[in-house]
Amino acid sequence: MLKVEHIHSYYGESHILQGVDLSVAPAQCVAVLGRNGAGKTTTLRSILGLTPARRGRVIFNGTDITRMPTHRIVKSGIAFVPEDRGIFPTVTVEEHLAIAYGASKRRPRRKPIEHVFEIFPRLAERRRSLGGQLSGGEQQMLAIGRALVAGPDLMILDEPSEGLAPVVIERLEAVLKDVKASGTPILVVEQNYHLATQLADYVYVLSQGRVQFAGDTQSLIANDDIRRAYLSV
Repeated sequence: MLKVEHIHSYYGESHILQGVDLSVAPAQCVAVLGRNGAGKTTTLRSILGLTPARRGRVIFNGTDITRMPTHRIVKSGIAFVPEDRGIFPTVTVEEHLAIAYGASKRRPRRKPIEHVFEIFPRLAERRRSLGGQLSGGEQQMLAIGRALVAGPDLMILDEPSEGLAPVVIERLEAVLKDVKASGTPILVVEQNYHLATQLADYVYVLSQGRVQFAGDTQSLIANDDIRRAYLSV
């Protein structure tokens, strides 16, 4: 589904990613963990063409997307939920979903907007509210719903639990487990160790732009040295 092959990415002359490899298989949830500044978000940005890799390759569904512009990468079937959520303050909830559906690569047969309202009843209640009127939790629900209506082949999320109350994180976990169970693969960057290990089948731990650990979730949980050295848990 997704293969990242030894990518090197820079901000100016700062060498941020130094040979990162990772992969996501169909119907798999993969988490990328690490401290602030480890290179997690840069990895996602490099996959999406926002910070293009100078060396290495990104392969998605058998196509080399390393040098593609971001809009074409998204059109190829990747949905992105950014850390800042990307909600437009003067656009209603329903309009956000309609715009995403209209721009999607494919049109799912079932009514995807109503399906989002079934998943997030709170959004249904606020369907005519403007994005700027939503709470942080509601905005995150909308950002995920907007990604879902596109019917993606892969969903990428950057710190989805950031700033959310525990009760909202519980709902987020349940929704993402349902997305995974439906067969949509997920790549998630997450600081919340509990959430990440509850969701993920496979985990990469980054530090200083390099992969320090790659393995299944249970192997990470059992590896005290890696958790203490790179995650402080």
